Amino acid sequence: MAFNIQQIQFLQRLVADKPGRRRAGDAARYLSEHHYLGTIVGREVFYRAEHWSLAQQLLSTSDLPVAALGKGNQRPTRADVAAFGGLSEKALSARPHDDSVAIQCLGGCSLDGQEMRSPPGAYLVVRQEQGLRIGCDRILLVENFETFRRLNEYSWLDLQALRVLVVYRGDQRLPISQAAALINKRREPIWAMVDFDPAGLVIANALPTQRLEQVMLPQLDWLRANAVTHHGKYLYSQQTPQASQVLGKTTHRQISMLWELLQKLQSGITQEAMRWAR
Repeated sequence: MAFNIQQIQFLQRLVADKPGRRRAGDAARYLSEHHYLGTIVGREVFYRAEHWSLAQQLLSTSDLPVAALGKGNQRPTRADVAAFGGLSEKALSARPHDDSVAIQCLGGCSLDGQEMRSPPGAYLVVRQEQGLRIGCDRILLVENFETFRRLNEYSWLDLQALRVLVVYRGDQRLPISQAAALINKRREPIWAMVDFDPAGLVIANALPTQRLEQVMLPQLDWLRANAVTHHGKYLYSQQTPQASQVLGKTTHRQISMLWELLQKLQSGITQEAMRWAR
């Protein structure tokens, strides 16, 4: 017999909670009408002890997990699900990259005492719990993926001979939430490498204020000379209405100064274009 995901989860909840009644939703009605699981009365389905036992039997017979997999709020891995022959390893499981953070280790970072280094142009993908154990002096958050990968080509970037854990902010594949959680759970000072535009400053401003040591940008003279372009003006005009409310209240001195400069220029520049700064 085959059950869909909603029906499997409903059966698991019957086994775990042993309720006397449930709302007669699609899963409850199907299981009652096709497997004699519960008695439908109006808009509810009523259950007795034999129904709870039947729910467990239906799951076991179908080689399905009797209890919900995963720990706490974490969804199970595909390997966890694959231990049961009654459903696809992709069902109920987290996507493989759901707990992943893309990083670079520069200047001699270490994981559990073992030195880690990233070759130029390469990066590592670690689980968040591994990222929390990496030893470093600074955390560098990088907004955009191309810049993150080609960080070695940004000759103006001064890492001050420190051990720097570079963290990519994330995207649809590598969750932003995982990178943010990694940064928020650590205690090192943070450097933010973002676009010089309102949205980039909002990203920097969202970092823990007391730990944000600096926003990493080329020299201000270079920004003044290169930021005013047609595209830069478009970025500024599109982002300012939403970003101005946040940036107008910032308590970070450097972000406040950069926001003032942006308003004077009324134009921004992406960090990809900063690759050519010297």
